[in-house]
This record gives sequence, structure tokens and C-alpha cells, in this order.
Amino acid sequence: MATHNEDTVRYTVTKMKQLGIAPADRVVCFGQLLGMCDQISFNLGQSGYSIYKYVPYGEVLEVLPYLSRRALENRGVLEKTTKERRLLGKELRRRIFSGQWAYTPKGDFWPV
Repeated sequence: MATHNEDTVRYTVTKMKQLGIAPADRVVCFGQLLGMCDQISFNLGQSGYSIYKYVPYGEVLEVLPYLSRRALENRGVLEKTTKERRLLGKELRRRIFSGQWAYTPKGDFWPV
């Protein structure tokens, strides 16, 4: 499922549960453009879902139209960036005040 939309991710996770598809089954992967919606990717990964980030590459004149279309599709990217920044600040404050500088993810998650 390639999406930057939180509602689409929630819908997909709910549908997977309804259909009895577990994250460990690895039949559904979630993907986003590198640098976008990391707050979604991180939480999905921590919950055991398969995640990938992709990087478009090539000549600037070839890649720019693609990135322009993604920007138009994701007009709310500034709002998402603001949300990510707020979440990162919250996590940083939590780590500072709890004395937990390093974070060790729970679970035994391996990429497919």
C-alpha cells in the first residue's frame, strides 16, 4: 500500500484485521517517499508491519515532474511536516526528562 494518507493506512490496517491478515504474514507492505510521513512508517514498523521507503532517482528533468505530481497530491505536506515536528519534539522531551537517550525497539522485526 503506497500512501502518505493516515486515514488510508488506518483503513488498510483495519481491513487486514477483518480479513485475518497479520503483520507477520508479510503479504501487505506499506510504502512512502523517503522523508515523508516518517511518523506513520515508524509506528507501523514498531507494530510489525512491513515498511519501505523509496527514493526516485534519475536526471533532474526526469524526476522533477514525478516529484511535482507527488507534491500536488500531498498538498497537506506542510501540515504533516508540522505534525512530525511536534511529535519529534514530544519524543525528544520524553527522552530528556526520562533519561532515556537511546531507544531500543521492542520485538524481533526483520525486513522481508
